[in-house]
Amino acid sequence: MKPMRRRYSGTIVATHDTNGERGIEYFSVSVAPNGHRTLQATCEIYDREVSKDIVYSVDDQWRPVDCYTRLQKNGAYLGDGWFRFGDNFASFEGYNIGTGRISQHMDLPTRPQSFGPHPLSGDALHLATFDHSSAVNPQPTIGSMLNSLEHDGCSGPMLCPIDFRIEFVGTERITVGAGTFDTHHYRFLVEGSLPKEHPTEELWVTPDDFVMVKIRVGGYMATTYELAQFTG
Repeated sequence: MKPMRRRYSGTIVATHDTNGERGIEYFSVSVAPNGHRTLQATCEIYDREVSKDIVYSVDDQWRPVDCYTRLQKNGAYLGDGWFRFGDNFASFEGYNIGTGRISQHMDLPTRPQSFGPHPLSGDALHLATFDHSSAVNPQPTIGSMLNSLEHDGCSGPMLCPIDFRIEFVGTERITVGAGTFDTHHYRFLVEGSLPKEHPTEELWVTPDDFVMVKIRVGGYMATTYELAQFTG
């Protein structure tokens, strides 16, 4: 019988400019016939001694539907929780060893445009909100949220509204460990949106499924993230 869902998966490796490999992410995505897709990702950040498990779903317009995240630090449980998004609300139920039980509900004018639970493969999904039919560039996001204001998602989780802009740079063919890909090149412009200054983030993704092929973050982070394996 024909499979009900289309699937693709991959591995992303993080390499620091001077300290070598600093992390890895394994991800898989299943796409339902109605266009809804679910991302499952496991991330390990070696130098921060943090690991994350994420299950995140978006609708056929790439808007967030729901998400479960679980964090461990130094081999021990840090926090977990469940996010839910609707046309006029965002909610979260979770627990964190630092704050205890967390329950949040936000009434909103519209569904959040995007959500960032902080896997690298999930960062690429923000870019699906960019309107290539518009002459505006960079473009602001509308009602976007994160599960942590830490640049690598190593706190929380909880609902964190954020304002940032997306700049489209152009099309590029690039080669990484997983092969050669035709990509769209974007930038995240997040000046003043996070508690700690965040360097400009450059992203290269496939233009159809928004598979993350490469990310470059300079400044104090000095890290390149590349797709090392890909299937699908």
